[in-house]
Amino acid sequence: MTEPQYTHVSVLADETVDLLITEKKGTYVDATLGMGGHTARLLAALPQEANVLGIDWDPEMAGVAARNLAPFGERVKIAQGNFANIDEIVAREGIRSLSGALFDLGISSLHFDKPSRGFSLKHDGPLDMRINPDNPLTAYTIINQWPYEQIEHLIRVCGERHSGRITRAVLEARRVKPLETTAELAALIAKVAPARGEKIHPATKTFLALRVAVNYEFDNLTRGIQKIMPLLKPGARMGIITFHSLEDRIVKETFRIMAKMGGWELVTRKPVKPSEAEVLTNKRARSAKLRVIEKL
Repeated sequence: MTEPQYTHVSVLADETVDLLITEKKGTYVDATLGMGGHTARLLAALPQEANVLGIDWDPEMAGVAARNLAPFGERVKIAQGNFANIDEIVAREGIRSLSGALFDLGISSLHFDKPSRGFSLKHDGPLDMRINPDNPLTAYTIINQWPYEQIEHLIRVCGERHSGRITRAVLEARRVKPLETTAELAALIAKVAPARGEKIHPATKTFLALRVAVNYEFDNLTRGIQKIMPLLKPGARMGIITFHSLEDRIVKETFRIMAKMGGWELVTRKPVKPSEAEVLTNKRARSAKLRVIEKL
């Protein structure tokens, strides 16, 4: 059986290109390459002398991007790695300074649409949720091995108001047998914390919390920003696209502190959001927010 073709529509692509490019012949980094959508748009908007280094933590995504970006030839370099180590990756590629950097913190459609990756509520799959398959921590480990206090705290911090009820149900269920699939966990949560006329599934925030924990998302974001700051040239911009309030709060507060300390200026006082037209064609764009800061 042939592997299905997965597609991913990059969000806020026009706005990202417009706000990120300040030097036409520079070297840019797409720290969350995914399938290469943003990188393709950047390269198309830049002259032949410009190039992009694309980084992705997931070796499968890096491979998909390499195929998608092949027409750009040597104008794009692809590195598999975690953007929390962006300084080491850039040094390894022989790049000394950058004209701009993009972090798109959304999870690729491939991860949501491929059941075996275990990210989605819609497709039954293993409780995995790892962006990088070499990562030893999985959602299965958290759900079946972590103590009550850690699970409850994790999902409460991610905004789940029924955190105690859900965690108690998880611990009761796993005493009988381990919870193994996304469908099992989603059904259990729906049973103990039913939706009250809300459009989103009652397990949405728990799944978000598990994904954030499995992939160390908040730690990696903070480290990635810190590591890239000295690599950006004066006049270079850093753009970050977030998809939920916790991430956006980290970016907003970090950018505010950077601007207050000096040497940086906010380009976007308020986050840039997708247009109604974009949301109509790509529902996954609806919660996206882009913030941009410039090095002085």
